[in-house]
Amino acid sequence: MTAFLLGAALPYGQSLLNGLGAGSGFYGYKTDVPVPALPGAEVPDAGINVVFFGYRSCGTVCPLQLFNLKALHGHWSEHPVQFVFVTLDPENDSQPELNRMMAALGENFRAVRPEDFRQAQALADAYGDFAARQGGGKEINHGARLYVVTADNRRQLLYATPELDIQRVNDDIARLVGIEQS
Repeated sequence: MTAFLLGAALPYGQSLLNGLGAGSGFYGYKTDVPVPALPGAEVPDAGINVVFFGYRSCGTVCPLQLFNLKALHGHWSEHPVQFVFVTLDPENDSQPELNRMMAALGENFRAVRPEDFRQAQALADAYGDFAARQGGGKEINHGARLYVVTADNRRQLLYATPELDIQRVNDDIARLVGIEQS
């Protein structure tokens, strides 16, 4: 129960997370935990994946995080950085629809579609996120977090809110991939 309450509280403050990860020198919350590989969206050699769990019909935080990912893509499109959208609603998000959405966002975007909601939920849980259907409807309550994963399938950074300082996220990514920022 305590873990669930903590997980539910995390989306409400990047500043809270910055306090938890104080001393790491990163803007995001520094972690170092193994996560499952994402089929069809393996992390590039010497690169990273920025992973987001959401769904196409989400009208709240998903568009904001996708906007953030698009802004990040503009800076990293020539580098081994992929942006991975994992649908939490595979029953309604077809792979062709997801592929079209990713192509519209940029060449380094990938979509992962688990077989069903339970598998999507388990995958989100393995990354430290959560997903729950609200009242039997189409709405899915989820964390709206971004996860930065290195080639060894370790989650290195967590951003818990769509209210991001994109330049500071870019600085974190540069540090992880070993690129000097100008």
